[in-house]
Amino acid sequence: MSVQERTAKSALWSLIENAGLALISMGTLVIYTHLLSTAEFGLFAVVLALVELLQIFVTMFFHDALVQREDAKDLHFDTAFTFGVVLSLVLVALCLLLAPAFAAAVSEPRAADVLRAMSLCFPAAAVSATIVARQRRELSFRPLALRSLVGRFAGAGIGVGLIVAGAGVWGLIAQQVLIVAVGSAILWQTSENRPRLRFGKREFKELGAFGLYSMGSLFLVFGVKRIFAVVTGIFLGVEIAGYLNLSFRAIDVFWSIAATAATQVALPTLASLQHDMPRLRRAFQFATSFVCVVLYACFIGIGVLSPEIVRLMFGEKWLPAAPYITALALLVLVQGPRVLVAPLLTALGRPRDLLFSKAAELGFVVLALGITRVPTLSWAVGIWVVRELLALPITLMLLKRATGLGALEQVRGAWVPLAASLIMVAAVLLGRYLLPGSTSAVLRLALLVPLGAVAFLGVTFVLDRELMKSLLGFAQTALGRSKRPAPQPGLAGAP
Repeated sequence: MSVQERTAKSALWSLIENAGLALISMGTLVIYTHLLSTAEFGLFAVVLALVELLQIFVTMFFHDALVQREDAKDLHFDTAFTFGVVLSLVLVALCLLLAPAFAAAVSEPRAADVLRAMSLCFPAAAVSATIVARQRRELSFRPLALRSLVGRFAGAGIGVGLIVAGAGVWGLIAQQVLIVAVGSAILWQTSENRPRLRFGKREFKELGAFGLYSMGSLFLVFGVKRIFAVVTGIFLGVEIAGYLNLSFRAIDVFWSIAATAATQVALPTLASLQHDMPRLRRAFQFATSFVCVVLYACFIGIGVLSPEIVRLMFGEKWLPAAPYITALALLVLVQGPRVLVAPLLTALGRPRDLLFSKAAELGFVVLALGITRVPTLSWAVGIWVVRELLALPITLMLLKRATGLGALEQVRGAWVPLAASLIMVAAVLLGRYLLPGSTSAVLRLALLVPLGAVAFLGVTFVLDRELMKSLLGFAQTALGRSKRPAPQPGLAGAP
C-alpha cells in the first residue's frame, strides 16, 4: 500500500472515529440540555475542564515523542507507560486532597465530590496512553476508532440512563469515567503490543527532552481553554458557565469531526517527510487547502444558522447562547489555515516553537481575565476572540522560520473557501429573509442547509476545479474505490 493510500485510509478511520464521537456527544448534549439545569451543566463543565487539563500530563507527556522518534523501541514505550501510571495515581491523590479548596474557589460545595469522582479518569487513561501512541505511529487508526466509539457509546448510554432516573450531574460524571475506562479496557485487550511496568533512565531522558516541549505546547493549547473555563466559572458562577460551556461544546463537537482527524493523521504522515523539505512544504500547502474547504463550509454554516440550531436542538432556554456560538464558529476564518501548524512543527522536531505562541495566548487570557474580572458572558467571549486574532501573526511567523513559507503562501489555500463562504452566507441570509417568520426551525434548517451547501460547493467548483477533483479523488482512495492514488498530493505530499 502506498503512503498516500495509507494516509487516506488512516484519515478515513480517524474521520469515522471523530464523526462517531461527535454524533454521540451531540446526541447526549441535546438530551442533557433538556434534562439538566444550566447550573448542573455548568458545574460539570468547570470540573471537567480541570480534569482534562491535568489529564494532558498523563496521556500526552510522551505521546508526540513516541510518534516522532524514528528509533523508538519497546523500552521507550514501557518507560512512558510506567511514568504515566505513577503520575496518574499522584494526580488522584492531589484531587482527593485539594477538592475542598477547589469547591470553595468556585463557590459550589458539590464541586468537591464531583472532582474526587472525576479523578478516576487519570489511571483509566494512563493504561492505554502508550498503546494509542504506538498505533498512531503506525497509522493504525481502525482499532483506535473502534475503541473510542464503543467506550463513548457505553458511557453515554449509562450516563443518559442515570440522568433520566434522576441522578442529575452524577450521570455526567459516570459517563465521563466510563468513556475513558471502557475505551482503555478495549484497547488493552485487543492490542498485540501491551506495555509493561519497567523503566529505563536513558530512554526517559531521550523521550523527556522532546516530550517536555511537545507536552508543554499541547498543555498550553488545551490549557488555555480549560483555564479559561475554570476562571470564568469562578467569576460568573456555574450557571452562566453553563451557557459558555454549551457555546464551546456546540463548536467543539463539530470541530472534532474534521480538524482533530486531520491533525491526528498529519503528525505521523508529515513526520515521514521531515527530511524532504520541498515535499513537506507542498504537502502542507495542499493539505491546508483541503482542511479549509471542509472547516469553512461547516463552521461558517453553523455560525449563520446558530439561532435555528439552538432552538431546535437545545430548546428555548438556551437561546441566549446563539450569538456566542456564532462568534466562536466564525473564528474558523483564522483557525483553519493554522490547523496543521502544530503537527508540522512537531514533525520537524520543533515543538518548542509552539511554546512561544501558546504562552503568549495564555498570558493574554490570564491578564485579560485578571484586569476585567469578566463582568459578563459577552466579555468572556470577547476575550477569547481577541486571543485568536492575536495568535494568527505569531503562528505565521513561527511557520515561516521553520519552513521558509511566507505568510501569503501559508494562507493561500484559504482564499477559495473564503470566497465560497461569503456567497454561502449571502444565500442563507437571503433565504432566511424570504421565509415567513412563522416557519419552524426544522423547516428553516431543511431549506437553508441545502441552499448554503449548494452555494458553497458551486463557488468552490467554479473557482478551483482541481481542488474539488482532488478532494473527490482523496475520498475515493480512502474508501478503496480507486485503483490508483489520486493525481494530486494529499497529506503525503507530491512526489
